Amino acid sequence: MSAIFSQYIKIIGKGQKGSRSLTQREAYDAMKMVLAGQVTGEQRGAFLMLLRTREETPEEIAGFLQACRTLIHHDVAALDSSLDVGCYAGKRRQLPWYLLSLACLAGAGYKVFMHGAHEPGSGRLYASYVLPELGLPQVMSVEQAKQQLQQQNATYLDLSVVLKPLDDIIKLREVFGLRSCANTLGRLLNPTQSMFSVQGVFHTGLDEKHARVNELFGDYDALCFRGDGGDPEVNRERDTVLHITRKGATEKVNFAAFNGDWALKERYMTADTMLAVWSGEQSHRYAGQSIAGTLTALLMLRESLDLVTAQQQAEALWAQRDKSALPFA
Repeated sequence: MSAIFSQYIKIIGKGQKGSRSLTQREAYDAMKMVLAGQVTGEQRGAFLMLLRTREETPEEIAGFLQACRTLIHHDVAALDSSLDVGCYAGKRRQLPWYLLSLACLAGAGYKVFMHGAHEPGSGRLYASYVLPELGLPQVMSVEQAKQQLQQQNATYLDLSVVLKPLDDIIKLREVFGLRSCANTLGRLLNPTQSMFSVQGVFHTGLDEKHARVNELFGDYDALCFRGDGGDPEVNRERDTVLHITRKGATEKVNFAAFNGDWALKERYMTADTMLAVWSGEQSHRYAGQSIAGTLTALLMLRESLDLVTAQQQAEALWAQRDKSALPFA
């Protein structure tokens, strides 16, 4: 099989004049072999880093994504999710306030499925580290996730459970010193086949690329934007372009920055601050704007609302939260 795979390395690695991008079908076949462990470690590393050097095309990512989805267990795809959210970046400057936006939706009856991964030694605060303190205990199986989703309208399942071969590639960053397309694939994965997928990215242009990929899958709607730290969190300190894709077409909505002072970096990255904001015991300018902004974007996707109407409903949902209980209780 390794001899067969070498053809894909040749296609993308024969220099500026001799190389070309993979077709969507070639990308599908190549990634299926990578995920199935049918290539050598050297081939996997060469393939991923060649792609990283020139960046993947939307068609290549779509093919890789199709390969990933063929390996997701049907029990994961069968989970009853009304909103699928990738939580892959981890936070450094601000706390993951978007989790409180998701808690508001769960409290309103939306079934929220979160998935993500963590990179060893990154120093980032990942969603999986915070959620137990917000009232959503860690689950380690699809059956546990199903029960939690039924009981609390929200669950988080690590990528190591959802699709371990992809999680293994993400953790190769410790070896390569660079991220690979696996981080992009995780965000786009939508493992529960939800009708609504939410994706946060960090780098300029990645939101456009995600939108092009989302346009190739017309069976669900998607929201992608450049979020704080790369997570699906609207940072109101800057203009944010929301890319909302429905049935193969993308609408761009400009969410203008909040006219106010910039927030300082969070001194103590602790869930206690998030709980104090949720209960109303503490005010937090960045958090208030971020939670409302993220809720607005999510409602625009989920309910097909315009910006102003979504903002009004977001404010109402936040005001109606149960301050006496943990966010995901």
